[in-house]
Amino acid sequence: MIRATTFLTALVLVYAVAFVVADELRFEPVKDEIHFHETARTFAAPFSLAELRSYPEVVTPLALVTWGLLERVTGSGLWAGRFLDLVLSFGLVALIGLGWPALWPRGALAAVGLLVFPYTLALSVHLYTDVMAAALAGLGTYAVLRRKPLLAFAAFSAAISTRQYLVQIPAALAAAEAIACLRGEWKRWPLLAACAGSASTLFGWVLFFGGLAPQAGLDVWLPRYPDPMMHPAAFLLSFALYALTGVGVYFVAVEAILFRKVPARELLLAPRTLLVAAALALLFALDPPLLSATNPGGLFGRASRWLLPSPAFDTLRLALYYVFALIAALRFSRRLDAAFWVVAAGVVLATKQQLPWEKYLLPTLSTLWLLRAAGELPAYGEGERTAST
Repeated sequence: MIRATTFLTALVLVYAVAFVVADELRFEPVKDEIHFHETARTFAAPFSLAELRSYPEVVTPLALVTWGLLERVTGSGLWAGRFLDLVLSFGLVALIGLGWPALWPRGALAAVGLLVFPYTLALSVHLYTDVMAAALAGLGTYAVLRRKPLLAFAAFSAAISTRQYLVQIPAALAAAEAIACLRGEWKRWPLLAACAGSASTLFGWVLFFGGLAPQAGLDVWLPRYPDPMMHPAAFLLSFALYALTGVGVYFVAVEAILFRKVPARELLLAPRTLLVAAALALLFALDPPLLSATNPGGLFGRASRWLLPSPAFDTLRLALYYVFALIAALRFSRRLDAAFWVVAAGVVLATKQQLPWEKYLLPTLSTLWLLRAAGELPAYGEGERTAST
């Protein structure tokens, strides 16, 4: 069996290689880094509340302000911000791997699962908000699992202050804690209060901005992409189905390989399985996530469109998506535990996203791997209940 010290050494080497391959984080800014860096530099000097309400981005400002402070202190906010992301990513993976030593090597396998996700290291060497938000949400999840409500509240509130979408994780865990309380575990109410309270801080940002984001940011970015988040009745079902497909690809399939656990034959042939399969097939028929040249998805979507080009292989490609979405639906529909609510909240949130993109799964996947490492996501055939059901 691999030892914890060996795992940690290997993890350091992985991130050292990522650092070197990424030109020691000194490459020119690319894509979203360009405008994130420009905005962050406006916070390098003292700023007013009015400026905090009017920056040209659609994300909450914690990462931008942090990068601005790094610019002010180091004079190289781009490099320092990238390095901070790399450190936070390392901390998140190490937390998954080493957070529950009594269950070793479950944590190591879960950490490998997150590293297999192609966006984990890719995002870690760029000045993007995803890693900081996911790391803070991971800390909040760890605090919930360790029953530290004050830390959970602070971490989740900070995550939402980095990206509004991170409300997904505390809201999902609040649902799990509420069910636990209703089932008689009233000692968990501080955790319920911490999760619900931190999720409600999103409303504070809405009041602060006078909307979901600064108006200057909405004016810049909304004309470029679909904006279902701005319309209460607008839901993009195909985006949700693609997100569920991504969970199947990057968690359920990877978990089965790493942990060598697959559902028993009787589970696959159970009536409930057939019901889930039929319901999912109906959703795929209503709004199939075929993707397109303008919305090609992430790595999996682009690869599948290359291997099974449109329109000749649309049906086959859709069937592939359906299989992965189905294994995800079956994996997480067996019990109303924390993992179920995390996936359900992520799928619902995907209906309000601007793009079908696996990158947005990072908070979902990191939380699932934390739950797996902590024993709060039982393998197939293990007990039906966990502490958070």
